[in-house]
Amino acid sequence: MTKFVGLYKELKDNEHAIVEDGILTPTVFIKEVECKKFLGSQRQEFPILYLMSNVYLTNKRLMLLILHEAEAVVLKKRGVPTLTGIEGSWYEIPLTAIKGVAAVQKEVRKDKEYKEMLPNLSAHETLSLIEISYESERAIGSLRDYIKSIFDAEGVAKIFNVKNVIAMSDKIHMLSDQAISLIPKIKNLCG
Repeated sequence: MTKFVGLYKELKDNEHAIVEDGILTPTVFIKEVECKKFLGSQRQEFPILYLMSNVYLTNKRLMLLILHEAEAVVLKKRGVPTLTGIEGSWYEIPLTAIKGVAAVQKEVRKDKEYKEMLPNLSAHETLSLIEISYESERAIGSLRDYIKSIFDAEGVAKIFNVKNVIAMSDKIHMLSDQAISLIPKIKNLCG
């Protein structure tokens, strides 16, 4: 018997749903950039997309059903292009591509970009969120192709005005209490 998650995403053989979250989850895609400095290097995080998604976890992959690109003034100011036609698309990360998952406290009052990106949450001092580090080249979906085409080292350097980029990595921040419950499940599946 064929199994599905969401409205129409067919699961593979020997794959079963662990979490089918029908909750709309604010999801921020982050590029972490390491830049060479005179003495050593420095790491900086840059939000590149702010989306509303539904989260699905199976025994093989983490899947995000993209429902809406949220308005993010800070991203527009930086010149990050908005997406068109991504509603209903999927972003899939094989569990073997996940390098780390953790609960993170984000200090909104100190993080200007998060404060501008999420104005309705700016009254909070801190936010609890889930941070997932992963190998983006192993992700699947049209959103991955968009990220790869615009946010390579050259694109990130141009959009965010950074120089001497020596390494980049990818993260996703999910900002919901329900997402926090994914941490032990993902760790258990990846461990």
